[in-house]
Amino acid sequence: MTRCTFYKLFILLCLSVAIICCLNGYFIHYLQSTASQRELVESRKHGPRPYTSRTTNLSHNSLVESNDNAHLVQAAILHKAASLKPVFRNKNPIYFKMKQAILDTFRLKPYNSSTIWKMVNAWPKRNEVIPALEPKLGSVLAALQREPIRAVKKSHRGTQLKLVLELAGPQYVLFKPRWYQREEIINGTVYSGKDRHNAEIVSFHLAVILNLRSAPIAVGRSISLRDHLPLVEEELRQTMLVIDGRQCVYGSCHYCRQSEPVCDDPVTGTLEGAILYTIPGKLVKYRSPWQRTYQTERQAEWETNGGYCTLVRRKLSTETLLDLIDAAVFDFLIQNGDRHHYETRDERLLLLDNGKGFGNPFVDHLDILAPLYQCCIIRRSTWMRLTTFSGGALTELLREIDRLDPLQPLLTEAHYLALERRLLYIFSTVELCRQKHGNKLFK
Repeated sequence: MTRCTFYKLFILLCLSVAIICCLNGYFIHYLQSTASQRELVESRKHGPRPYTSRTTNLSHNSLVESNDNAHLVQAAILHKAASLKPVFRNKNPIYFKMKQAILDTFRLKPYNSSTIWKMVNAWPKRNEVIPALEPKLGSVLAALQREPIRAVKKSHRGTQLKLVLELAGPQYVLFKPRWYQREEIINGTVYSGKDRHNAEIVSFHLAVILNLRSAPIAVGRSISLRDHLPLVEEELRQTMLVIDGRQCVYGSCHYCRQSEPVCDDPVTGTLEGAILYTIPGKLVKYRSPWQRTYQTERQAEWETNGGYCTLVRRKLSTETLLDLIDAAVFDFLIQNGDRHHYETRDERLLLLDNGKGFGNPFVDHLDILAPLYQCCIIRRSTWMRLTTFSGGALTELLREIDRLDPLQPLLTEAHYLALERRLLYIFSTVELCRQKHGNKLFK
């Protein structure tokens, strides 16, 4: 090797190091919000694991031109993920001590029909829907799957079709029907498409794994619209019709259309969906500080204001802000970019309405993490739980839990791979925050 060649290689190496340092420096100095999805897909070529990405046109496609710092923040997250320490890529020894206990809570168990609902309705406390490692959870899952349906009514909650089922007891639960096949990919914005029933079920499993026990209990169940027709209330019956010999329903809601019904399967004669336990108590709804505008021509303030978290801190308690950051981490994993409002019980946030998750396993909307990378704080307990499931442990356990549900398989392999990829991005975001704030970011 000539001396000239040596110097050229040395200069190229120095330039590469300088570029990476600059990206990290931008994150530390600006910590701002979202990038253009088109530019983000290009940046992801440098991520920790190569994969095929499908572009998504978000409401902020021109953001890079107007706020390039935000783009660099997200690019820094992607670059940092590629160089994370082995501790974030290997399995944590603590995981092996916890795995079986968590898995056992999901195994179906016998239950007493006369006492099961009284028991589960006594579980919710200020910061949880179910107790940690609750041994009776399997009994509740069995009851939600098996208890006979006494009545079928329309739901007044939300903007999409849901049914209210009255189970023997009585106990009222929500039923979200299937709209898509497992392999179908939802293109468009982060909030595109109808609710995915399997997303509700997997989200509950994931919430328990991460000890975020404020998601409603969810389980898969298939019902027959035709067989339960005599139990349907008159108002809902008016939205039922028969198509090609199949019993169908389109309901009455903001997005309900007679041209878009759900129907019993022509082979099984049933409609699969997610049963969601109805959380008792008074729920209060608030507008999320990180709500999207849902308009292609207008950005929200959090998308353009680098000091946005300072404004949020003036309005919210630290506890509420930490709840919102927990929710952002959770939503990023499942890719739910539609938490425009959040609901609380006794002033603590509930992880409700997770049906917009798991739409596209090939796209990661990093702006869902804006509460984390703008505020740079996170509960120490949340961080410890996340790191417990490093190195593939998260999806290893999730796969085993998902296989216990009667509607399994609940996700495609691409979605499990996406979860592991996104977990690395969370690790890299926190590590970049730690470069700026040290361990003060843990609360």
